[in-house]
Amino acid sequence: MISWRKTPKTQSFSINYCHHAYSESQVRAERRLSGLNNMERSVSICVPNLNTRPFLKERFDSIFNQTFQDWELFVYDSHSDDGAWEFIQDLAKTCDRMRIAQGPREGPYPAWNECLRRTSGEYVYIATSDDSMAPDFLEKMVPALDANRDCELAHSPVLVVDENGCEISDRVWPDNTMFAEGAPELVKVPHIRRAPYCGLLQLAGRQTVLSITQLLIRRSLFLRVGSFPNRWGSVSDLNWEMKAFLVANTVHVPDTWATWRSHSKQLTASQDLCSAAFRKTLDDMIEDALFSCEAYLPRDVRKSLQSHLLDTANEMRKYYSSLRDRRSVIQRRVFQMREMCLGSRSVRKEILRQFMRKPKWINNFPTEVRLWLESLGLQPLGCCALASENNRNENKAGNVAAR
Repeated sequence: MISWRKTPKTQSFSINYCHHAYSESQVRAERRLSGLNNMERSVSICVPNLNTRPFLKERFDSIFNQTFQDWELFVYDSHSDDGAWEFIQDLAKTCDRMRIAQGPREGPYPAWNECLRRTSGEYVYIATSDDSMAPDFLEKMVPALDANRDCELAHSPVLVVDENGCEISDRVWPDNTMFAEGAPELVKVPHIRRAPYCGLLQLAGRQTVLSITQLLIRRSLFLRVGSFPNRWGSVSDLNWEMKAFLVANTVHVPDTWATWRSHSKQLTASQDLCSAAFRKTLDDMIEDALFSCEAYLPRDVRKSLQSHLLDTANEMRKYYSSLRDRRSVIQRRVFQMREMCLGSRSVRKEILRQFMRKPKWINNFPTEVRLWLESLGLQPLGCCALASENNRNENKAGNVAAR
């Protein structure tokens, strides 16, 4: 038994929305009663909102201007008091595919989950209310998932923008994630990332995806990894994303984009990502993701994680966290000397690499993971086909004619 089991395991094939658990049959029954299945759309665009009035016009313009139009729109407002709810109400009067509701302020993830519960599309897009996307975003992402039925996630590049929508030059994707590490030549190439590759990359303590806005999600994935957790506050989505990448294949769609807006009022702005408290939270989220997805990992992967990779990753994260806590060069050197005497074998090797000016462990880690998975007969990176929206419509027409 793998040692990361510390919390009760969530039951499989149930969707936990907000504070209640709904079976898949209950959710379907509720949708039938509400008439949602009579007008089921391919994509459920979910807009959770709390006091983002300055950004709402751009957000909704980016939705209504999509070249792909087979979508439903659900907006869940957590009792905004900045005029956002009044704006949303006025907008809903002009669009029959737009449904709106208000609920209590319980944090972003209960709001995301309420959106899931009240929608029915095959694909889910969390359109955070202060962000936007390219006009062809869904036109590119939906056919990518249609053409690759073994994938449950479609992933796009992301532009990091400021409050005015201007790109921030020193926060350029993918430099701020693990996505390009080990395979930079694939950033601009359509390809498939097979589970559990991207999930394992997050053992390094860095995220693979910068924003949920980069992902179009096949709804069936929630039956395996559950809904969005809330126990770690405003960074809880990192846990869900790691679980998703551990169990689901991802198709990368390089020729469109979404945005992630950095501004003073966003929830993550208050997080000190270098603090000891955040690092403890990160360790907890990683441990929980591994435990939750244990049953979906290939047996050889579980064995190797237990015998080698997991311990090394934990030791490296702890070492670099402790090193960052030493503010002066002298403090860091004293710490490294102590670790050379008392530290683990992995830490001693890492310090020697640093003194010899060789690449750090985190720079080699993605390649190490890829080669390891390949040695087990798994292919973490592969080619894929990206269907066009025209092909998608032709396939739909052919299916209808066949009936």
